[in-house]
Amino acid sequence: MKNCIYHIAYGIMVATIFIMIGWATVRYEGPSIVEESFDETIDFSAGWMLDNGQTVDLSKLHEETEIDVHKVFSAYHNVPTQVKEGQHLCFRSKNVFFSVYIDGKLVYEPYVPESKVYTKSPGTRWNYVPLSVKDAGKQIEFRITKVYETGSSKIDNLYIGQPARAIMDLFENKMVAFITCILTLFVGVLLMIVDIPINIGKQKNHELLYLGLFSISVATWCLSETYLLQFYLGNSRMMQLVSCCSLMLISIPMTLYIDAAFGFRKRVVVALMVAFSFLSFVIIMVLHFTKILDLHESLHFTHIVLAVSAAVLFYMIIRNAFVMGKDVTRNVYRVLRGVGLSSLSVATIIDLYRYYTVAGNDTAMFVRIGLLIFIICFGTSSLEKTINAVKLGVQTDLISQLAYRDGLTRIGNRTAFEEHLVELEEEKDNLDAVGIVMFDVNDLKYVNDSFGHQAGDNMLVASANLIQKAFGPRQGECYRIGGDEFAVVLSGDYVKDRYEQGAMAFRNLIEEHNANPDKEFRISIAHGLALYNKEQQGKRLMTIMQQADLAMYENKKKIKESQKPPQEYYQTSVLCAEELL
Repeated sequence: MKNCIYHIAYGIMVATIFIMIGWATVRYEGPSIVEESFDETIDFSAGWMLDNGQTVDLSKLHEETEIDVHKVFSAYHNVPTQVKEGQHLCFRSKNVFFSVYIDGKLVYEPYVPESKVYTKSPGTRWNYVPLSVKDAGKQIEFRITKVYETGSSKIDNLYIGQPARAIMDLFENKMVAFITCILTLFVGVLLMIVDIPINIGKQKNHELLYLGLFSISVATWCLSETYLLQFYLGNSRMMQLVSCCSLMLISIPMTLYIDAAFGFRKRVVVALMVAFSFLSFVIIMVLHFTKILDLHESLHFTHIVLAVSAAVLFYMIIRNAFVMGKDVTRNVYRVLRGVGLSSLSVATIIDLYRYYTVAGNDTAMFVRIGLLIFIICFGTSSLEKTINAVKLGVQTDLISQLAYRDGLTRIGNRTAFEEHLVELEEEKDNLDAVGIVMFDVNDLKYVNDSFGHQAGDNMLVASANLIQKAFGPRQGECYRIGGDEFAVVLSGDYVKDRYEQGAMAFRNLIEEHNANPDKEFRISIAHGLALYNKEQQGKRLMTIMQQADLAMYENKKKIKESQKPPQEYYQTSVLCAEELL
């Protein structure tokens, strides 16, 4: 009850602050910092003339059928008489090569990088041509070359003003779109990271991985369509490459996500969708590098793939999204998925229509909105499944540890050892060799009887640690298979060499432990090796294990002959019983 009161109090505080900020924002009528710092811009988009005296709309060059592709033409205008020092001619160029002249003198020609991977077009870029007071009233000339017969070829957003004002206005207009894209990229990466715990488990669920890849692909395309990255990267041709290629990366993760989230009744649908997308990609790349059609000219193929994917989305909406069951929570998530799919599908169709009708400059506006709704809806739905899967995975790991780990020493137990031998039994003839090393801890009964079971347990843990330190780095699988019995399994290449290296390290570790004057107890462990190789072909690994056991007992006899019995050792040792407890 107290927490509820606290929540209400905090909610009142937050609501009050939001109301205050909103009220202050709405009531403010003063100029912005941009308006105070920079002069107004002068619209310069109208009044351009061709050589023949006809007017031309530079923002619709693709509609000018009289202007031939790859042929240079000129458009003229006069610089306004009221031009001020520090002002620039600001404009956006898209799919055109151009240079700018004032009174016949070249004043601006953008750098265009060359590479086989680029499209025929220089892409879309923002340009700022410096003007001076001396240029007032002079003739300004654009020498332009259209790249494509169809498609959006233009010079638009033409005005005269200070570049800082133009850039600030651009960022103001595109900021919401830019933030949406960055947010979607972040969500996509986050979804892929959240997917990692599921991938680690045995029961894999890749919904979030595919959703993350899909989100990143769409967000990358939308981000390139804001044309703001040019201010950081400068390479407009590369940005057009990113725009075209990111579109091709959308369909496959979307298909795999739908399959992981809903499941197609016929698995062949997934294979056909992926094959269709990949085949389209191959065709587009072949056409691009053979210079038949570049990536921009092949966008029709990409759009067909996206249209088919959108149709599949609609199908999945009808089949799954709004099918209600008895589980109320699951019904809520079905509705969320339906809303997400619907918003993204409708947004895609709208923006495809806008692209082909050239309705506006922002070809990704509705997709960004739809994508944000889609991510929110599907992320909410999938995260719920992820949390359940992670919980199940934790429970499974705990059960696995209880089933296959020794509770005292934390290494593998006898069940894990026997299952490993069963697995190796099927693979042993394909391996260079399999080595089984058996161990037996000496003096355990004496330590238990004389100093208590806690001391005996400590002795077993120390023995397991020594075995693990000696053979673990050499890819040895270590197990406790009985009270004082341990085993190591070595398989693959150079088994004999790895054993000898491990045995040497093992002896050195025992000597180092026993040389410590502050040790709690003496460690004495007998061990023996048996190998399965081509010479042993036909024998079962259980037989090899029995041979290793016999070798271990032979070693045990030698150790007993060469060292003091435990009664004599502990009686003459400087350690007293109190130190052992």
